[in-house]
Amino acid sequence: MDATRQAARQRALPCDPTLPAPRRRLDAACAPGYTGRKRREVVRTRTVALQMHTRQWVGTYAGRGNGDYQGELASALRTITTYLGLFTLTPEVALVRLDGQYGDTVAITQLTEAGVHLVTRARGYRVLEHPQIQYVLAHPPTARVSRVNSDEVVELFEGGWLQLDGAVGTRVIVARHRAPEPGKRISVGKCIGEWVYKVFITTLPIDGFLVEDVLDLYHRQGAFEAVLTDEDIEEDPDRWCSYTECGQELWQITCQWVWNLRLSLEQAMQQAALREIEWASPKKTPPVLLTIEKPVEEYGPWEWAAAFGRATGHFGADAFTLQEDGKLRCPAGASLWLSEVRQENAFTQRAVYLAYQIDCQRCSLREQCLAKGAKGDRARRISAVRRLLPPPASAACEQEPLLLGPIRWVDVAGRALRRTWTTHWQSQHAEIIPLVECPKRVSPPPHPPRAVRSHYRWSWPNRLARNAWWGPPQLCVTVAGVPAVLAIK
Repeated sequence: MDATRQAARQRALPCDPTLPAPRRRLDAACAPGYTGRKRREVVRTRTVALQMHTRQWVGTYAGRGNGDYQGELASALRTITTYLGLFTLTPEVALVRLDGQYGDTVAITQLTEAGVHLVTRARGYRVLEHPQIQYVLAHPPTARVSRVNSDEVVELFEGGWLQLDGAVGTRVIVARHRAPEPGKRISVGKCIGEWVYKVFITTLPIDGFLVEDVLDLYHRQGAFEAVLTDEDIEEDPDRWCSYTECGQELWQITCQWVWNLRLSLEQAMQQAALREIEWASPKKTPPVLLTIEKPVEEYGPWEWAAAFGRATGHFGADAFTLQEDGKLRCPAGASLWLSEVRQENAFTQRAVYLAYQIDCQRCSLREQCLAKGAKGDRARRISAVRRLLPPPASAACEQEPLLLGPIRWVDVAGRALRRTWTTHWQSQHAEIIPLVECPKRVSPPPHPPRAVRSHYRWSWPNRLARNAWWGPPQLCVTVAGVPAVLAIK
């Protein structure tokens, strides 16, 4: 409402050819996008790269609206490989942990082409229908772990290596826990029956990292959600401080530079030693089910699609009877013929039955069959799905267990360093002395005409002249208590 009144007022003002053309000030910095809560909300996204063992930012990349996550990921990978090159390290020694937004085949292909290892949560859950995953889920879990903040038990399954939709081979790990009470919202995961499933994808070797080690990398040692929360509290880099794209991105880069500088200065002041913990103790690998021969592909029975959305409460697929000639018979006595049987993916087929449009137009049960609000220009459709059956138990064997050595995690106490630095500088005494005596009373330049001020379209020379009318300040700042090691730097 306010924006509408502002636009109307600007259109009513006389047009001055010396001023730039009117425009919405935020169009260059943000755009409509989808945030998961409200569609068409004006947003600006930000992709960040964090170095986990020092808690320092190595890159930030922003975009209008929902942004270009593929381009931002490519920029982050270039920064990571450049950073590794400065220390003469190969990409194979790097492990990139990503959010679930990057859990698709396009992003996984980008990472594998860069030569780095990855750990991420899958964006979709279609892989749960793969016969190999179905076979693994039919057996006891590989490991069981308890959540840190609760006693809830999470079952982990080693899915093995799979090739997902044309991407290179990746290792799939499935985690599941009991579904919450009915009516309680599930923020992450897919609820199937009494279980909530999550799928994780990695390229770490099975004989080097157990399933619980990979989950620890994603949720604990490699997680950056806590660092993002601290960044929002301490610096608020997402605050709007500019109406241009480059100005807003400069603010975010400056915030990360200050964050990194605080860590570096406090590390130099305290000479803090590195922390070293035993992240994973020595243990044997659990038995892994391996397929020794390619089984014959067999599909299970057809499962009729359930009614949902606007079709809920009307005639479902169970109201139609399959006849001996392969057609379906509707409750009104008309026949539906098999239109197509298509391969949806590598392990799912869908059959579609169609009714004749003339039968649906003359049907007396039309209101009970078609969804509410349907135009009636299309006949009734019924679909069924059948899935590829898992391989038989005789086609599997157990791999011999291996003894894995301990894994140690070395890092710096990033949060303690930042907070100690802030506490130290809040107790300092600062003295500001003017070097040039300023006049006691100085009048600013006269205001421009109201028409110019209402347009909010000053030129940059006018803005700079207005903001710098009293001249640059010439001050001397003295801070008591600065350590000598930092004063030299």
